[in-house]
Amino acid sequence: MRIGYGVCVGSWDKLQRWVLPHTAGRPLVALAGQTAITAAYNTILDAYQDADLDALILQHDDLELVDPAGEGKLVDAVLDPAVALAGVAGGGSDAGLAWWNQTPIGHQQTDAMVIDFGQRAGDVQALEGSVLTFGRWAIGNLRFDERFPGFHGYDVDICRTAWNLGKRVVVVDVDTWHHNSMGFKSEDSHGEWLECDRVHRGKQGLV
Repeated sequence: MRIGYGVCVGSWDKLQRWVLPHTAGRPLVALAGQTAITAAYNTILDAYQDADLDALILQHDDLELVDPAGEGKLVDAVLDPAVALAGVAGGGSDAGLAWWNQTPIGHQQTDAMVIDFGQRAGDVQALEGSVLTFGRWAIGNLRFDERFPGFHGYDVDICRTAWNLGKRVVVVDVDTWHHNSMGFKSEDSHGEWLECDRVHRGKQGLV
């Protein structure tokens, strides 16, 4: 199988520590100095457009794939042509970006705690964005909405777009460690999230 990786890099040290060990030998496009993850990820998707990949894994620079079989599990999920996107946790998006409040499933270790929603695999409307796996159809047909500022909302929005087009979005039972303390890092970050939630609700016709 031909698998590519893409990372929007905030820290080269984090990339070397958490990402490179499990991407050795795979093509990797890493972009630093970005002000919005949507534009960065679209640039990465465009770079792989003609690469004839079976799957593209977009991940955060602080996301460690600790499951030795994790890559294979994620890729196997998107080899199904009915599946557009796969990740490790997710839920609904009918009430905005807070998917974790809407029938969430999946699990993930973070620096703050272990998140475990009980059910570890299944179909969702939206995925948590620390790792997003694109299948062939998704690489060719999906792009992130660059109206979303900063680093929020991109994950829920692109998943909901795929879901609205009749494609499946799935959570896979894969162990990961998100080296992140969780929560908003600043008031500005929280403000960006609220703006992204407003944009998402407007697109989906949500109250």
